Amino acid sequence: MGYVRCEMADLNDELGEQLLLAVDELLRNAIEHGCKEDNCAQCMVQFSYFRTARMIQFQIKDNGPGFSMETVPHAAINNPPEEPLRHAHYRTEKGMRPGGFGIMLVKQIADELIYNEAGNEVVLVKYLDGNR
Repeated sequence: MGYVRCEMADLNDELGEQLLLAVDELLRNAIEHGCKEDNCAQCMVQFSYFRTARMIQFQIKDNGPGFSMETVPHAAINNPPEEPLRHAHYRTEKGMRPGGFGIMLVKQIADELIYNEAGNEVVLVKYLDGNR
């Protein structure tokens, strides 16, 4: 992440930290869920960074089978408005560690968050200076 931090050094501190947090979350998801952590020898995660004067783009792809956003009951992003902590109860029942807020957080930071059809590749786009 050091390279990315250097490439974003000219951004205001808050935006830079937000983007680093979002990228870190997406990379961790690729490793933890895409590569299933227990199969690290076979894990491959591709990361690319692209920047223009108007936008920053991060692309992350893992060699896992992918997922569908609708099939992750352990994620806060799928909670109905009347049950904001439904995923936390699900995680407890399944013996999962606390969490599940990552994608929801990333969606708050990104201007666009685009998954491929398989669900094993994501592109985060952040427009600079309000450009869209």
